[in-house]
Amino acid sequence: MTVPYPDATILPMPKPDIHQLEESVLALLGEFRRLKEVNQGLSSQVDQLNREKEILANENSMNQGSQGRLSQLETLNKKSEKNRKAMRAKVQALIKKVDKFDLS
Repeated sequence: MTVPYPDATILPMPKPDIHQLEESVLALLGEFRRLKEVNQGLSSQVDQLNREKEILANENSMNQGSQGRLSQLETLNKKSEKNRKAMRAKVQALIKKVDKFDLS
């Protein structure tokens, strides 16, 4: 292994500094583990929300199809109602003509 600065001398680190560095590394590792757990929890929540989103999208698609069918049925109902009114008017006119028709 080559030393980047050949003229540099490496001094030993004092013991209190080593202990402080070890404590800092342990604290950092603990925080890393905690963040990893939080990340896993958030990933699970994102997965659940994506599943719910897919379910809602499917339901929305089915609802749109149902709304289209409902619209068609409403249109057919209006046409049927118009036809009923026209037929009723024709029947009433025929009844009046029959009443006026005298067989005697």
